[in-house]
Amino acid sequence: MDQQLLFKQLDNAEGKVLARLVNWLDRARKAIPWSEIERLQRQGGPSVLSRLPPIKTDAGSLAGILSNHAVEMFAAGRAHGQLLVDDLHQRFVGRKLADLPGFDFNYEDDPKIIPEKAIKAMEARSIVLAGDVDGDLTAGLKKIMVRFLAGESRKETELAVEDLLNSGQERASLITTTETTYSYNRGRLASYAENRVDYVRFSAVMDGRTSAVCRSRHGLIMRLDDTRVSGNTPPLHGRCRSVLDPLYSCYQGELITEEALDWSNVAPLPKGWKSAA
Repeated sequence: MDQQLLFKQLDNAEGKVLARLVNWLDRARKAIPWSEIERLQRQGGPSVLSRLPPIKTDAGSLAGILSNHAVEMFAAGRAHGQLLVDDLHQRFVGRKLADLPGFDFNYEDDPKIIPEKAIKAMEARSIVLAGDVDGDLTAGLKKIMVRFLAGESRKETELAVEDLLNSGQERASLITTTETTYSYNRGRLASYAENRVDYVRFSAVMDGRTSAVCRSRHGLIMRLDDTRVSGNTPPLHGRCRSVLDPLYSCYQGELITEEALDWSNVAPLPKGWKSAA
């Protein structure tokens, strides 16, 4: 599969969801009850802070945006994974699916493989992520409004709101790319399991911006049922673009070398980063 075409497709999808996130931030700006807050500022008094009206952003709408994108990227990863598997079968003719190596896997308990469970897990992840983003934005807006009630001018306050929303856009961009990689790779894993792929190979975008984390893993191989797969499935850092490619030992056994299976020298993940299953 053409990697450049793949990333172009992912970039287009990210552009669409990022536009929705920016629109959500703009609605949050419009949700600020300026007239009521200005009235409180004019009234003054010791109880004015306790009467600050809530700023009602829409966490549910944000969760929906993130969840829909996650499901779309999961489906894309699953479809692309199928294309990669089909390509391997076409290149290495003469094998039947029934002859391919399999492995024992707990399909009941592992949500990263079964599509239905994976989608539910990603939807739950989106709700938590949306709650974090919404909570941080609401808290930031509240702090700004408290300063306004304490005497800061409307112009200064609006500039502070603008700075906060600009930071929100940067965070939205980071979240979009990272969550795209998260959902897309889990879609690939689902396809690989369905097609009885027995090994995966880590593939990083090798250029001047490639992180040490991904560069040190590029080309390494492990069994799909290896317990380390979840901890090495991209994204492994913010804006990560790495993917897991399929390998069949019956087709590509020469690639599964002792060196390729040695993960002992990979760079550690960023501090505080957890590659969730």
